[in-house]
Amino acid sequence: MDKILEFLDFSSIDPQMYWRVATTIGEKTYEIYWRRETSIHWRFREYGALFWTLSSSERILPMLEKEGVDLQLFEHAVKNSLLHQVCFADRIVKDSRHLLGSDLVNAGIEDHEEFLSNIGTLVERLQPKDTPSALHLRVVKD
Repeated sequence: MDKILEFLDFSSIDPQMYWRVATTIGEKTYEIYWRRETSIHWRFREYGALFWTLSSSERILPMLEKEGVDLQLFEHAVKNSLLHQVCFADRIVKDSRHLLGSDLVNAGIEDHEEFLSNIGTLVERLQPKDTPSALHLRVVKD
């Protein structure tokens, strides 16, 4: 699930998402909201509550588990949201190939992949080996 949340943070087309997920025993429902533009991406609350609880990507799962949220249902909901985006992105690529031509679209994708690879290599070279908190840039590819 951590990799799915990381993928969401770095690769989501949608800038925000919202889910309603029940607790494992089904007596409560929680609202879970993710938004990329804020410094703290996650917030959740019992459905209908006034105030939100803020959380980082690293802490969201333990906090939801502590509240009794069904993490399997949550994972399923997040995966479904991401799959909708994959289908949308696939449609864009197919339509672009039809409109612009396969060669141009394929060349653009290859150039983008090379750009990401070059950035990853540059970051690895610039990052000091003895200071793990120095420069951090994540290149997520897939």
